[in-house]
Amino acid sequence: MLSTSPAFVLKTTDYSETSVIAKVYTREWGLQSVMIKGVRSSKSRNKQNLLQPLSYVDISLYRNEKAQIQYAKELKPFKQWRNTPYDYEKTAITFFINELLYKTIKEEVCDVSMFDFIDESLTILDEKEKSLADFPIRFLIKASTMFGFRPMNNFSEHHKWFNLSEGRFVAQPYADNPYPEAIIGEESSLLLHKYLSFNNIYQNEINTTHTQRNALFSALLEYFKIHFNQLHDFKSHTILHDILR
Repeated sequence: MLSTSPAFVLKTTDYSETSVIAKVYTREWGLQSVMIKGVRSSKSRNKQNLLQPLSYVDISLYRNEKAQIQYAKELKPFKQWRNTPYDYEKTAITFFINELLYKTIKEEVCDVSMFDFIDESLTILDEKEKSLADFPIRFLIKASTMFGFRPMNNFSEHHKWFNLSEGRFVAQPYADNPYPEAIIGEESSLLLHKYLSFNNIYQNEINTTHTQRNALFSALLEYFKIHFNQLHDFKSHTILHDILR
């Protein structure tokens, strides 16, 4: 049966001289492995520039629910990013988001809310004109919500240190704690509390320094690593420490 869905391209692997196998995250069926024949040929209608990380495409598949690899009939643009491909900061953030999604999304099931979150985030990134410096922090917090482990915002005068392993703010962070490395500093904890207090994570400006952002960003990545073993060889985030100032 031929079926069509919007999809985000996560990764491609060369299969032959002219074909690739692509990992795509679709709105209708979740994560799919798709054979795209002839895409690397100069005569192909399915041009390879549609297979860049997080390209937003409309993909038509010959769906076979029992097969591990689906076959694509056609690939065409669904939404084209107007600014991101020409902005090195936005491009770096896109590579970071792409690697995070590729290493965390594993379900071959429909999750419209997750798909729409990715759509919203990439659209905001593409259109955003003000500072991008804390966008990865905002994305990670929103992503933690979508994955079901959003940090508990129980911050108070007595609970002002965030515990990565418990996912909440705690008192007396180092006393009798078997995992003191799971406690992040008071400054980063307060900053996290401020972000968690936003009704819409992509709204509201907040003044931070480069050092403060890097510390919180690193802490949030450690928080994700607790939930996803695949992130222990994460690479794309390192460049963000240098270019997002």
